[in-house]
Amino acid sequence: MSMHQTLDSLAGACGGAHSLPVQLTAKETQTLMWCFKGKTSWEIARIQNCSESTVNFHFSNIRRKFAVRSRSAALLKAIESGAIRVSEVESRGAHEPD
Repeated sequence: MSMHQTLDSLAGACGGAHSLPVQLTAKETQTLMWCFKGKTSWEIARIQNCSESTVNFHFSNIRRKFAVRSRSAALLKAIESGAIRVSEVESRGAHEPD
């Protein structure tokens, strides 16, 4: 059995690769929550006290984990999968620097 066949059979035995839950880091989750609130990378970077490239790195990892090509699609997948909950995002107060 080839390596490709082995991986395919493992994915089938586990219910497919799409059934595995996506594990986001705390920073990735926080980044998605701010994205849900309409913040840009620059704004998120200011809020999280990091560089804009760090925020974009988080978004790159998030898109890879959800196997999508855009922030919007990643946000939708995160909400659909329960990785973030809209009620949690809306109930949190604005914690932005002045």
